[in-house]
Amino acid sequence: MVEYGPDRLAEAKERMHRLEKAQRRQEQLRSRLREKEKQIIELEMKLEAEQADVEKLTRMSLANLFHTLLRSKEEQLELERQQALAAALNLQEARQAEAQLKAGIVDTGDELAACANAEVEYARLLAEKEALLRTSAYAAELAEMEADIADRSIAAKELKEALTAGRRVMTSLEDASHSLDKAEGWGNWDLWGGGGIISTHMKHEHVDAAKVSMNNANHLMRSFRDELADLDRTVDAGIDISGLLKFGDYWFDGLITDWIVQKRIQEAQNQTLRAISEVRAVVNRLQSEFAVADAALQNAQAKRVAWIEAQRP
Repeated sequence: MVEYGPDRLAEAKERMHRLEKAQRRQEQLRSRLREKEKQIIELEMKLEAEQADVEKLTRMSLANLFHTLLRSKEEQLELERQQALAAALNLQEARQAEAQLKAGIVDTGDELAACANAEVEYARLLAEKEALLRTSAYAAELAEMEADIADRSIAAKELKEALTAGRRVMTSLEDASHSLDKAEGWGNWDLWGGGGIISTHMKHEHVDAAKVSMNNANHLMRSFRDELADLDRTVDAGIDISGLLKFGDYWFDGLITDWIVQKRIQEAQNQTLRAISEVRAVVNRLQSEFAVADAALQNAQAKRVAWIEAQRP
């Protein structure tokens, strides 16, 4: 077993922080370099255009005569030269900044290489020190912290599983609502007399899609209820839109049956929206509770690591 000096783990941790800092710095430099390279391309195009303007004025042409008559050619040429010079200076400055960024990336690369094994070394030293603490007078305190972390981990996991199940239900319900909204739109077209069999067909295409989504929502709802039961929660939302008079709407097409089908679609939409509202409320509560539980878990884990680092077995 390794003999621990007072600073070995602290040194490994410091190297790990240097590694993380170098990684962040290199990513920042790479991002800035990509922007600078884009700027250089734009500046090169601008310089090329300015130089072309200067060349045009230095040639004998009808344009030169025009400038001579309306404005001093020398004044115009001087203006174009100044703009070309400004473009050249901006390009030079951008290229210098590009070179500096590349040098910075090389420097951070050296730092990354120097600390390449820092995380592995820190984890090894921490694990070895933890093993020593388990056989020392600190063992009971360490076990107590780990039991607390295990409890918090289970609580956070159950909340996350319930949250995931609830989000899946929400997605299916929202898909159903979207399809019903489309169906209602085609149904209104039917009632106004402008759709005929095409609008009737499109309406039922969307109704069928809504049925598929609702069947899926009902299936997912069972899993959601099971997850909530583990948390001593309940949610009551069941959806069924069977019997929408699809047959009658096709073969006895007319205002009465269209109106009845439209009414059923609206009722199904209202029921779906109520279910969405109820499930969303539960999901929002779960999201808040999971955020709190996960933060508490992370805090407990961080405290455990800090405690191990501070002890001297």
